Amino acid sequence: MTPMYSTLQPLLLPKSKQWQAQDFAGIDQLHVGGIESTHELLTWLSSTSKRGLDIGCGLGGTSRYLALHKGCSMTGLDLNDDYIRCATLLNQSLDTVPDCHFVVANSLHLPFTSDSFDFVISQHASMNIDDKFALLEGIFKVLNDGGQLLLHEVMLQPNINPNCIDYPTPWASNISESHLLEWSQFVDKAIAVGFAVTQLEDNTASALNWIREARKAKPKPPFTPPLALGPGAGAMSANVLANIEHGRLQVVSALLSKPPAF
Repeated sequence: MTPMYSTLQPLLLPKSKQWQAQDFAGIDQLHVGGIESTHELLTWLSSTSKRGLDIGCGLGGTSRYLALHKGCSMTGLDLNDDYIRCATLLNQSLDTVPDCHFVVANSLHLPFTSDSFDFVISQHASMNIDDKFALLEGIFKVLNDGGQLLLHEVMLQPNINPNCIDYPTPWASNISESHLLEWSQFVDKAIAVGFAVTQLEDNTASALNWIREARKAKPKPPFTPPLALGPGAGAMSANVLANIEHGRLQVVSALLSKPPAF
């Protein structure tokens, strides 16, 4: 598959075009619920939280939003170096370059010192990670005391066999690449690490409606989902829809907090 950077770069070349961050929503807001779900998640963000880490940042849409609209200094992290190159390119295409720094790294081995961030945000980035405990442990370490972890994730519905999930999906081409948990299982690991769950919302019904409407709408070129996800984007979307419709997947938002120091 041709690297996305090679395809994206020519689309951004016309210097006469005044690109706005919202123009990129078709490729950098691909989590279920789109930018609206990010708006809702950020209602839980403390007004004093300014240094943030975006884990699984993809093309950097959430990082850009936080930098431009919340005045945050953001670090976006993703394992896909092509995505990181594209995230940087999109930033540089804006008149006002957002305060974002994008790095290629593994979320299980965060390249940051303890107490580096006021908050961590992650949207649809843990489903293909097997060692959830190590993920949460690393996040806990890099957060300041009293720091926040904002999650918007896809989980297994209770008592659903993972073998029932239809693939491909945006996070996995088959079950061997997918490591879904039930929310209760995920929470047990978070609490064992030291987090407290302070907010929780089940977004499954609204997510289902959003996917149905998104599949009816015609994507606005040139920044359409197949550019980011490849030619299988339609099949991925259809499978996520079917999995939610058949009660196999749950979409949740949550705020987890690291206890303050005493």
